[in-house]
Amino acid sequence: AAAADRVRRFDYLIAGTGDAPRTDFRRSLVMYRSGFEGEARRLAADLKLKRVIPLDGLRVRDLQGAHVALILGR
Repeated sequence: AAAADRVRRFDYLIAGTGDAPRTDFRRSLVMYRSGFEGEARRLAADLKLKRVIPLDGLRVRDLQGAHVALILGR
């Protein structure tokens, strides 16, 4: 919930929140659907994150209609 509130402060819409299928992410990152790399890079820059990658371990249907996913690391 705290991460979603932080993202909302930058005027992003939140499609939903949930647990990733993996829990071994050491650092936070942004994943994106095909065709949405630019949006993912903008979100990462706003949140001061360096890792932006295509969907890996998530399926488009897991995104609840979103174009990008913020994955919180440990």
